[in-house]
Amino acid sequence: MTSLSEQIEAVLPQTQCRQCGYDGCTPYAQALGQGKAALNLCTPGGVAVIHDLAHLLNQPVLPPHDLVKAQAPKAIAVIDEQECIGCTACIKACPVDAIMGSTKHMHTVLADECTGCELCLPPCPVDCIVMQPVADQWLPRARTLIQAHTAPTNPRLAAASQARQRHQHRQIRLQRLSQNKQAELERKKAALRQQTQQVIRPSALNINTQALIAKAMTRAQSQQHQRQVPENQNTFMQQQIAKAQQKAAYRRAERDLQYGTPAQKEAALKWLRAYKKCQEE
Repeated sequence: MTSLSEQIEAVLPQTQCRQCGYDGCTPYAQALGQGKAALNLCTPGGVAVIHDLAHLLNQPVLPPHDLVKAQAPKAIAVIDEQECIGCTACIKACPVDAIMGSTKHMHTVLADECTGCELCLPPCPVDCIVMQPVADQWLPRARTLIQAHTAPTNPRLAAASQARQRHQHRQIRLQRLSQNKQAELERKKAALRQQTQQVIRPSALNINTQALIAKAMTRAQSQQHQRQVPENQNTFMQQQIAKAQQKAAYRRAERDLQYGTPAQKEAALKWLRAYKKCQEE
């Protein structure tokens, strides 16, 4: 028998956007089932989800908590690939694995799988991701994980089913990676214990312990010198990120100066003047 929280979760759009204040659709559904949350907090779901929740919970219909955003057109994430530095921050943040890429290589968004959750925007250190409005009423666009004979006739529920399965697949993948990492760690520990048990006392083989100590000290000094290289690489990477962030701030100021509110235009003009003065010094 399906629980109340499961019935509620089936109504939600499964974007996992956290705009309701909860860490995903499941926690929000559980809070609703326990009577601890308002039914008008789902911004992506808008009025349609509010009406379904009100009917399911036998509660009065409420206006959307964020009316402006609830009425805004749907949007998908787009990465400026020329500005992307390949940090993978957005990949780690995407709840449905809709971003492809690898470390130090440009990333790209799978447009048909993006749910428009906007979770990839805050972690991007160079502000190279924007939300592009689309004509679709519900996201994601893809329905590849849904069997034709079981696909919901309601487009909203079909989109939610796609997003839910993508999210579940991601959770399974992350759990598998964690288990593999733990298994590899245990394997290394077991190998180290076996090596320790097989150690033979130096005196039994008439080994010069002083020579061994000297060799170990030499090796330690060499390793200490080698450890300085990653620090240098890290400094270089931080410098590159700082440059990219400055470029992003310049692009953002130019954009605000042209399209922003009066306050944003004033702030952008002030920043650009300071930037120009700094470049002339």
